[in-house]
Amino acid sequence: MRTAALVTVFVILAGVFCGGGKPAASGPKWPKESTGTLTETDVVQFIKLVPTLNAALKAGNWTSPPPKADEGPDAWLVRFVAGMNVPGVDESLKTAGSNWSAMRAIMYRVIPAVHAMAIDKTPPEMVEQMRKDTTAAARQDLKRFEETKAALSQIPSANKELVSKHAQELMAIQIRGR
Repeated sequence: MRTAALVTVFVILAGVFCGGGKPAASGPKWPKESTGTLTETDVVQFIKLVPTLNAALKAGNWTSPPPKADEGPDAWLVRFVAGMNVPGVDESLKTAGSNWSAMRAIMYRVIPAVHAMAIDKTPPEMVEQMRKDTTAAARQDLKRFEETKAALSQIPSANKELVSKHAQELMAIQIRGR
């Protein structure tokens, strides 16, 4: 059941996270925070602060930017996170004991780690089914899966293990705007 939920999360997020774009020929250029070490404190703080962030994003009329056709997951992540710095976010996070700079750095580690964990937990039979399905949609899904998996291979295993430990809590929250 847990694996099915993670796969569902991956399928939903893959379209948003990857958007069908390709990583640059030299590989993705993740923000340096993305491949840094994620700590237990970071994950707990992320889970604690997302409701405060959501309220500030809603008040600021923030919406998630749509992926660009030629954009890889690294570029989309930067636009996604940077776009959240709307008026009121820093002030809201300060009242919750943090600030935008700290939250941004944590998001750059947590979000890719969650996606990498979901990809790692994709059942091999699901991937095999994608390979066997010759429909255009299935070919596109397989392409996105493989591109995203390749891009996320740079995320440290320790980060994936830590978000896996907190998978239930992380699946219960979402970053939302209006």
